[in-house]
Amino acid sequence: MTEPTRSDGPTDRALDAALRRALEPPRVTEEFRERVRAALARAAETDLAELRARLETERRETLARLEADYIRLKRRTLAAMVGGAFAAGAAAAIALPWMTKLVGPAAPLAIASIGAAVGITIGVSYWLRSRETVT
Repeated sequence: MTEPTRSDGPTDRALDAALRRALEPPRVTEEFRERVRAALARAAETDLAELRARLETERRETLARLEADYIRLKRRTLAAMVGGAFAAGAAAAIALPWMTKLVGPAAPLAIASIGAAVGITIGVSYWLRSRETVT
């Protein structure tokens, strides 16, 4: 395999100068130059318009995806709250007669206190878990 030639030697510079003297660049009319400038301007406008359209489409898709995720999160939250309320009501209905025999007339207060303690425990555990994933 041959080594690529380097064009920085004195012979290469002399050859380049001789070629520049021997070969004249073609004459270009001003009209041609204007047409080239206009074509470049149109190409740049088309590229910018195309880029803008593509970015706007991407933005709309991203917003639609975010909105769908937001709606899904709202539905899941609502389902969890309804399920939790139903479970708490069912547990209270089952536990109230038993707690009345055990505690007496303070049974509703005892059930509400136990429910609040369980709710706070669940909330704190989720809060601590979310802090661990962030840091």
